[in-house]
Amino acid sequence: MDDGRVKAFRTLKPPCVELSQAALRYKANKTTAKDLLHRLERLSETLHAVSHSLDAKLADYVFFPLSHVFSESKDLPPRLLEHALSCLRVLILRGWRDRLSSEVGRQLLILLAFLAGGSATDVKSKNVDEDVATIAYDCTANLFHSSVASSLGSHKTISPENIPLLSHAVTVILDGISNDLATKVRLAACTSLNALIDGIEDDEALRSFFPGIVSCLTKVLSSGIRSKTPWKLLQTCIQLLHQILCKILHNDLPFSVAPTYPNPRAVEKSNIDWVAATAGQVKVALSTVMPLRYHGRYNIREALFSLCLSVLTDCSTALANCTSMMLEALVVLSSQSAVEDNDRLYQRLQQVLAANPNLLDVLKDTLYDWTTALPRVVTSNDDTKQTRTLQQLSIAFRLLSAHDIDMKALTDIFASNLQSGVASAIQVSSTQAIKGVTSGTVDVSRFLQSVISYKDSSVFAPVVFNSTSQDGILSGLQMLIRQFDSSTMSMALQRSLTESLNITKGNEQIATLWLMLEFIRNQSQQDLESDQWLNVPKDQLEPLTEEAYSFSLEVLNKSVYNDTVDWRLQALSLEVVALQAKSQGHDFRPELVDALYPILERMGSSNAALQQHAVTCLGIVSNSCGYRSASELVVDNADYLVNAVAVKLNTFDISPQASQVMLMMVRLCGSTIIPYLDDLIESIFAILACYHGYPRLVESLFEVLNAVVEEGDKVSSRAVEPATRTTPIPRRPYKPATITDLVSRLHAMENKHDSPSSSTSPDPEFSTVASGPQTDVTPSSTTNEAGPRSKAHILIHTITQQTTHHLSTPSPPLRRLLLTLIASSLSILSPQSITEADNDTTFLPLIATLWPDIIRQILPSINSPQTDLPTLLTALQTLSTLSRYGGSFLLFRFSDLFPQIQTLYYRLQQDMLHEEKALGRSRASRSLKYKCWDAMVGLVVAIIEYVGITREMEDGVFEMLGGEALERGREGVKECLEGVNPDAVWLLEEETRWKMDGEVGRLEGEKPVLEGWEFRAMDF
Repeated sequence: MDDGRVKAFRTLKPPCVELSQAALRYKANKTTAKDLLHRLERLSETLHAVSHSLDAKLADYVFFPLSHVFSESKDLPPRLLEHALSCLRVLILRGWRDRLSSEVGRQLLILLAFLAGGSATDVKSKNVDEDVATIAYDCTANLFHSSVASSLGSHKTISPENIPLLSHAVTVILDGISNDLATKVRLAACTSLNALIDGIEDDEALRSFFPGIVSCLTKVLSSGIRSKTPWKLLQTCIQLLHQILCKILHNDLPFSVAPTYPNPRAVEKSNIDWVAATAGQVKVALSTVMPLRYHGRYNIREALFSLCLSVLTDCSTALANCTSMMLEALVVLSSQSAVEDNDRLYQRLQQVLAANPNLLDVLKDTLYDWTTALPRVVTSNDDTKQTRTLQQLSIAFRLLSAHDIDMKALTDIFASNLQSGVASAIQVSSTQAIKGVTSGTVDVSRFLQSVISYKDSSVFAPVVFNSTSQDGILSGLQMLIRQFDSSTMSMALQRSLTESLNITKGNEQIATLWLMLEFIRNQSQQDLESDQWLNVPKDQLEPLTEEAYSFSLEVLNKSVYNDTVDWRLQALSLEVVALQAKSQGHDFRPELVDALYPILERMGSSNAALQQHAVTCLGIVSNSCGYRSASELVVDNADYLVNAVAVKLNTFDISPQASQVMLMMVRLCGSTIIPYLDDLIESIFAILACYHGYPRLVESLFEVLNAVVEEGDKVSSRAVEPATRTTPIPRRPYKPATITDLVSRLHAMENKHDSPSSSTSPDPEFSTVASGPQTDVTPSSTTNEAGPRSKAHILIHTITQQTTHHLSTPSPPLRRLLLTLIASSLSILSPQSITEADNDTTFLPLIATLWPDIIRQILPSINSPQTDLPTLLTALQTLSTLSRYGGSFLLFRFSDLFPQIQTLYYRLQQDMLHEEKALGRSRASRSLKYKCWDAMVGLVVAIIEYVGITREMEDGVFEMLGGEALERGREGVKECLEGVNPDAVWLLEEETRWKMDGEVGRLEGEKPVLEGWEFRAMDF
């Protein structure tokens, strides 16, 4: 005995003796468990201190007092058993090591099985503390790792008396794994099972345990799919299953040689029969584990990948029936983990396929099954399954494309099923997509604003797969297309798509065009990236691109209102045109002859999604062709567009798209395009003359004419100084006539025939009380401010003159549109923008032409109880505008019409007062009746300010405006009346104040007092 062992013995002897004595006293109930625990803790500390000097004999010496403790394990507290097992673990690892006797080993195995799993017969002893069980399983693992203890299974043949002990131990370990215990207990049991499988070398004995072990492990793994089983436990169980399968069902051939069956090594027939019977059960067990390939934890997927890979390589002979399932699982795991491990699993699988060419045929069969099921999968409600299937297809094609094998038949089948699958997905999502489409009138100006302001926008809204729930299937299809595009099968698939584009219909045609578009877009992105480093030819996709572009133009040249053309097909065609424009750049400009009109035509569509697509397409095309804005694009190509529209109008094509395109052009180009529209406007009026009985058509054409006038009005507003347009005509202060004035007037009448210019002056009897223009500007200066009429001016004059013929239309909305057009045109055609000669020859005759047609919109409202108030409101506002620009030219016309104006005024005022009484003044101020009365007041004010009134009209004007309008403080009323007669205005205000303050008593008190004189009371 060396000095270290002697020193260790002397150190261990006192605590061992004390523990032995304490255990005997505890057994005789002469001491407490606390005292026994104290002795055990001292031994544990001493044992750990001298563990490096332990040997088998010292371990036997120390185990003797521990055996007394273990004999009372049923009654001992868990903490005491933990310290005892901790000491036993040190003895196994440091003391006995490889010199443990078989007898002691069997005793320890029985003891540890009891402490870990409890008694099999005593229910009371069945409940085991989890900490005690954890240490017991660890000691069991250490026991199986000990080479001497492995005499239980280290020899090629285990002795029969050890089989029951091992069977019981396996049962306890498997219960610890499968029972719902703490995770640390189950992991410790897994460690113990791992040591057992490694330690047993008797294949026959291990095969007897094989069914139970596999059943237990698959039970835990299958429950982990549905429950929240800890991922570490799942990973360990997969590794254990991997371990025992490779140990029981391994191949004897090298990894690089394809396995053959039967095994070249001489195998007993009984073993062959056992393997054949077991293989089917193993396949069922593995099938229950395969759902873990979609587990969210990468560690679990990696462990499962290693298991499947070993089945394919190390167990391919015995488990040949699992080859297809394992290969499918490997493809799935590679697709699931491609991002997390940077394709590491994919590279391992690629190596296996390279070493086993026979697996490529199995993979082709698997790919065929997935391809056939694609249409059914994409129409299912399981979005996750759709995404996974597409990812699996992508990885499978990627694996096969790396090998030189014939894929033509599979490519044709794949192309057909891919089109059917995408078409089925489009059919499923079509109802959702249509719900997001507006079928009514769309606010065109908002889209036009977006084109001009965001001309660099290049993102199309998705036409198909536009639901958030379809993001997965969309990304999967795009990934699949990228994989195909980089493979040798790309050209064959593109050829198949090109051939089927013109022969398919409906959703299949949409699907085909979408797939072609994705191929083109993917290749364009690759070309853009490669251009940064290399100058490579781009002729690979030219046939596909040209076919898609030609087909798209054919679709777009059909009417946007053609019900046989799906709007989604038109939208995809717009994307193809935009992609072609981006690819060709400035070289695309000649293509605008054919492509620009269909784009603008879709901007006039009532489908909001299609219109937005056209807006985005127009922005992309304008940027690609080098234009600064969409407006510049349209203006630069106005001749193409005008010709296209002219062809339709000259052939009396009355479909609405022509007018919509014209509206787009006018809105985008503004006044710059107006000079080019003279022939088109002539054609418009020709169509109006022939089809005036179609309200919708007439209204759409007049919307174009109205847009022309509005754009011309914008230029006129900027050209004329604001002061010239807004400053009221100066008034001549009112002054009572004197004798001198009468003499001057008589002299003027005598000299009337002597002065040539006097012939144009109105008779003094009918001169305006509120004076006409009294400016100091000389005729020469006025003439110099206005030049000859422009072409746009003449065109708008023609529009206005022709518009009057259609005011008799029975459509109220159309009449309002025409009246608005007339009002807008008057500011452009007013005397401020033309010469004095043109005023006499063109503008005043136009005023005379407009007068009767506008008055006819007002006169029926005088006595008719069923008045169209919106039309009356617009007519009154238009007549006010006419008064402003017609001036004194309309004086006698208003003088003749004045009684009717008074009648209409009082009727509108009465309706307004009734409305206020019913609704209240605040709510009534927003009603049409109030707005009509307010417009009538504005008309009378305009007559006074700009036309003038005769003496006979003066009393009537004060009667109308001196009541409600003056009392309410309506803007402009008081000022214009003061310009006529300020004394009368003062009298009206006094009358109103006295009526509000009281009766005659107040008036009597305010009469002037003068000695010798008596003043009468004022009588109103």
